[in-house]
Amino acid sequence: MSKWLGSFTKARVMTGVISSVACLPLYAQQSAQNSDQAAPQSEVEEVVVTGSYLRGSPLDAPSPVQSVDRASMEAQGASQIWDVIKNLEINSGSISNEGADGSNAALGNLSGTANINLRNLGENSTLTLINGKRQVAAATTTPSGGEFVDINTIPLVMVDRVEVLTDGGSALYGSDAVAGAVNIIMRTDFEGLEVYGDVQNIESAGSRFDKTGSVIWGWANDSGSTNLVLAGEIFRRDPVPITAARFYDERSEFTGVVGGLGTLINQSSFGARLNQAYINQAAIDQAVAEGGTNSLRYTDPLCSQLTSADGSPLFTGTRTAQRGEPSSSCREDDAQWRLLTVGMERDSLSAAFSHSFNEAAEFYSFAQWSQSDIERSDSGYVTARGPSFFLAQPGAHAGVPAWGGYGIGQTAELGYFAPAVGLSRPTASDISNAPIALANGGPNVPMSGTVQTGNFPRSGGNTNMNTTETMGLQAGIKGDFYALNDRRFNYDVGVSWSGTSFELEYQTFQRDRAELAVNGLGGPNCTPNGVSDFDFRSARGAVSPALPTFWDFLGDTFTQEYFPGFVHTTRESLSLALTSNNQGQGGCEFYNPFLTSVTNPDLGNSQALLDWMTPTVLRADKRNQLAVFDAVIAGEMFEMAGGMSQFALGVQYRQQNNKSIAPYLNDPGLPNAILGWDASGQVDETHYISNNYECSQCIFNYDLDRNVRAIFSEFSLPLLNNVETQFALRYEDYGGSIGGELTPKVAASWRPIEELLFRGSFSQSFRAPNLAVIEEGLEAGQVTFRDPLRNQAVRAGLAAVNNANAEPNTTYSVGAPAPDVGNESANTFSAGFIWTPYGVLDGLSVTTDFWRFEVKDRVMPQPAISSISGELDAFSSAATNPANYVLNSSLANDAAQPYVACDPNALEAQWGSDPQASQNDAGQVIEGSRLDCVVDPREYVVPNVVRTQGSTEGALVTIVSSTINAGEVISDGFDLKLGYGWEMDIGRFRASMDFTYVNQYTLKDVPGLELGLLESGVFDAAGTTGDGILVRSLPDKKGNLTLNWSSHDLSHSITLINRFIGSYDDLAYRNTFENGNDYVRSVVRDKVDSYNSIDLQYSYTHEWADSRLGTSIFTVGALDAFNATLPFRYAGALNYDATVFDGRGRRLYARALLQF
Repeated sequence: MSKWLGSFTKARVMTGVISSVACLPLYAQQSAQNSDQAAPQSEVEEVVVTGSYLRGSPLDAPSPVQSVDRASMEAQGASQIWDVIKNLEINSGSISNEGADGSNAALGNLSGTANINLRNLGENSTLTLINGKRQVAAATTTPSGGEFVDINTIPLVMVDRVEVLTDGGSALYGSDAVAGAVNIIMRTDFEGLEVYGDVQNIESAGSRFDKTGSVIWGWANDSGSTNLVLAGEIFRRDPVPITAARFYDERSEFTGVVGGLGTLINQSSFGARLNQAYINQAAIDQAVAEGGTNSLRYTDPLCSQLTSADGSPLFTGTRTAQRGEPSSSCREDDAQWRLLTVGMERDSLSAAFSHSFNEAAEFYSFAQWSQSDIERSDSGYVTARGPSFFLAQPGAHAGVPAWGGYGIGQTAELGYFAPAVGLSRPTASDISNAPIALANGGPNVPMSGTVQTGNFPRSGGNTNMNTTETMGLQAGIKGDFYALNDRRFNYDVGVSWSGTSFELEYQTFQRDRAELAVNGLGGPNCTPNGVSDFDFRSARGAVSPALPTFWDFLGDTFTQEYFPGFVHTTRESLSLALTSNNQGQGGCEFYNPFLTSVTNPDLGNSQALLDWMTPTVLRADKRNQLAVFDAVIAGEMFEMAGGMSQFALGVQYRQQNNKSIAPYLNDPGLPNAILGWDASGQVDETHYISNNYECSQCIFNYDLDRNVRAIFSEFSLPLLNNVETQFALRYEDYGGSIGGELTPKVAASWRPIEELLFRGSFSQSFRAPNLAVIEEGLEAGQVTFRDPLRNQAVRAGLAAVNNANAEPNTTYSVGAPAPDVGNESANTFSAGFIWTPYGVLDGLSVTTDFWRFEVKDRVMPQPAISSISGELDAFSSAATNPANYVLNSSLANDAAQPYVACDPNALEAQWGSDPQASQNDAGQVIEGSRLDCVVDPREYVVPNVVRTQGSTEGALVTIVSSTINAGEVISDGFDLKLGYGWEMDIGRFRASMDFTYVNQYTLKDVPGLELGLLESGVFDAAGTTGDGILVRSLPDKKGNLTLNWSSHDLSHSITLINRFIGSYDDLAYRNTFENGNDYVRSVVRDKVDSYNSIDLQYSYTHEWADSRLGTSIFTVGALDAFNATLPFRYAGALNYDATVFDGRGRRLYARALLQF
């Protein structure tokens, strides 16, 4: 059943419009019949091509259009449309390979999808058409908020050709065609029967295959007036692990955390009595040796005693940890659970029907349906996005005799405030099964840790699913007629409707349940006997109200709001944990994050508890719809010096609806969670918190509409002989704050001699911001940028707040609505020539086009550095007051005394102002030195920027980034196409070359980008990796060389394709090197090397003696036949640039096509 019930009403209504206008051409039928003899005859067939509504010779078209026909697709070994698009030199920066969307890759938002990104101007800036009609955008977006048509939903069996308009197309097609338009034209007039089968295998993947099967049948009546085409295609892809990837080698490191040990609150002044077995002295020594601090680092003591499911020992640390910050977490290799390609099942159906009543009236229609089920099998690991607070067991902290045995840390023990609600305070013997207790092998101190399960032993189990369904309907009437002194006219009145849905299913933690379970109040049969609204922040200890409590010092830390809807721990769960005394009793269970959960059956996590904590929900449940009405009339006007002038006039009306349904965990979530209490201990302030422990601001509830009206015109005025001109003008009105835009286009071609054509164009284009960006903002993601406050010398006031002193920082970024964001616009220039000489060079063709895009007011995510500008200002102000300084070493959660004040002036008199004077020989900051005296982070807290409380390194947790109109992008370069065909005794030959050079891709006047991309000082992204957000990797040189041979009778054919990508600079090199340890520094490179690969194909065509058997074509081939080495790029675990290269390596395929 379709997921758009009710939406067909629109389609029916708009189809009714077709019927109502069907009579329009009837008045001309008699005229058309009488003028058959008078109809002009043309030596060159005139057709309508992409980039124009007027009939003309494709050879004289003034706008550059690249075309890939079906034969070329087959020669490339393509099994889906993406295989065609990714080989276009003009396409760059698409996110289609697994892992290309960075931090969001594991969620699978883009798994199995494919998009077009002409000139790297953004998938938003390329308009994708089917049969010249707009198609609905996929119901998911890229990390930068980009919308795109998922071309993988288009069945290849039905595709006739792909035409690419490579200059701006807004004057003709409307918004979104800033970089151009891609028109995928279907086989709507196919006749006969074809049965096709294809199998493809990544050589190192063993018995895992891509399999395609399709059939297409077309019929026409004897007169050719009626045509019916039916087609179906199935595609099956087996999941392939990352270990089969071409880039997987000794440098690859895919590891996962084992267990759930978090940050231990080991402060001696609180009376902490740590289990010393958790201290990892080796990691401490490594940190000091690399210039880091000597802060305690912890590891679950069972890590060294256990093995993974395959028998390999567990280990600590990673080769790629940040310099001075070695990981002490217990880990195991999990490469076998990472996927190079996800499992996929896609079924597609399509149909075309047309009937010509006469020359003046032809009904046409096209319909397609596609459903993709994508299986994201993984290790079985489920984790929360952020931490929860684990209270210590009763009696964990030592008391101070002078305080009557009271210790500050005791107020962070289970049930400490139970007497305040009429219950007895529990003892260690009352709660004997607390996993955190020393007696049970726990660390014996409170802990901030992430709730997770399924990460030891990793044995698989999660089969998360993405389901996409897409449907499209097109119908219309078109025809030719003669009127006004036998002038030829044509018209096209049509409607289209397309809808798509995207559902992403996954398992997540339910926050309120997980928070109860970490403190022994979990499980379906547990009823906590405490209260959820107790004001523990103001409550006093049992001895004296004058004595401080744990919550006086760290209450803000462990109830901290990281970003709207997401906190460290809810006050309700802490209240219940502090006032209840039935933890771990009477149906109440503890969630155990430590490895004792697998070694001690009495401390294990029951399946009932885990099921209760981890529901399966739809993280994404989205529907997009697009309905379009088009009407165009075109025809001849009057003779001019160069021939007959032509015009086209048209109108368009679009209705767009985007809908998203958030799961119940997110909406309503926890709508009235406690935010504060009044002086009497009564709740006086509440706020919203997402009950999805994996995310907030990641999916929204919305139902958004956008209606667009447009009127457009186009003229061809042959002012001179052999000169073709094109003048186009379109007005498009979005209404509301966006308003309307008028976009012109002027193009001309001149053929001075038969063999040579010059052409050029100028156009203006625009793109309106996406609906969801305006109303809801970008969805959450991860970003890395250079942050001055990451540098301790800056935080100490010893170095200026600037990029020169900044260090890389990684944070979680969430979006914000951008109601004031407007359109981006572009000026596009194109000039080139086509040379097709005769004589001795007959068969040669040379096409060159120079292009330039000037995009203004670019709609883009706010650069991360500008998101913290307010905080940097607040810091600079706070730094001027010596009373605002504390010892950095006292900020740690395990500091003996938190927030110890210091006098920067007195310390500077003692130590000097040189940061190096405050460091020992290993580069470690000396406690109590001038460099250890930093501005108190509580003094520069601002909205929308959250740093980790308890961090001694200025670590960021979240920033809020909106979408802005900013700056200008200037990109220019040229495309070169060469072709030469000749014949010899041994057969026919054809050689061709396609090459694109990007001269520049310069970003100017972008707020927050004053220091360049990734604060590198580089503003020209051509030939670089870009920053991954504003612009993705953009090699400045890409090309291919194709050589084809076929026998004279065309029964044998061999194709060789050499694909080339030039080297380009890695802008992340500096950040990576500075942050990297010795290993990372030894492998990271400042340049991504050039790449060459070879595709080979042999095809045999057999004509059967029995004509009833038709023709059979058998093909074998190899993509990346020589298994070319992928250029290394240090990019986390992938070790290659997934936005540029295909990581699958050599792929072998065999296929058969039976034609009847």
